[in-house]
Amino acid sequence: MKINPQQIEQLYDFTKQHYVEWFDLQSELVDHLANAIEAQWEAFPKRTFDEALQLEFKKFGIFGFMDVVEERQKFLHKKYFKLIWHYYKSFFKLPKIILTAGLIYTVFLFCKFTQDVEMTLFVLFLAIISFAVFELINLNVEIKKREKITGKKWLFETVAQSFNGFPFMFFTMQLFNKFDSFSNHNWSEMHSVVGSIALVLFGLFVYIQLKIIPKKVAEELQNTYSDYQFKTV
Repeated sequence: MKINPQQIEQLYDFTKQHYVEWFDLQSELVDHLANAIEAQWEAFPKRTFDEALQLEFKKFGIFGFMDVVEERQKFLHKKYFKLIWHYYKSFFKLPKIILTAGLIYTVFLFCKFTQDVEMTLFVLFLAIISFAVFELINLNVEIKKREKITGKKWLFETVAQSFNGFPFMFFTMQLFNKFDSFSNHNWSEMHSVVGSIALVLFGLFVYIQLKIIPKKVAEELQNTYSDYQFKTV
């Protein structure tokens, strides 16, 4: 005996009732539960759908699906950081390392031309922060709009979104501290070099995290789940 479409919908409702709000994880659990129920029916044909479901759910323990959610979040956290590291490393290999070096040299020349290293780096830093804030707002609006249109949330997207602000704010605080520590000193050419490198490395991190990674997460979800919309209208 096979699970019918109505019972599949019941399984989706069951996962929602047990605090699994993300469609990608719901789909994995529904697939697991459906296969397990069908396996039970092969051994016990008279067992009802509800009986088989409750027996299978008991196997998840007293916390139900919460352990599954936690394990999946840990897996996606690692996957997210691996994605960032993969694309970050690419900017230090040919041919992109030429672009990275060119950006550092351009910032250095700009500092030298303006003859006010501290202010120049600070203005460029604020420009990166402004770009980051703009992109964070756009990403949040896009996700909220997609949830409203489809009625679905995605765990991988939620994990990525939860990390978008924190690292960027951490680096922001660290850079503010660095600028403040040099505020009462004369900036030498070495300070210009170090400042230019730090600024470009920070800018690349922000660009990768807020422009490249969201697209890669969206493409993966779209390739895996037909219900996912890459772009909202």
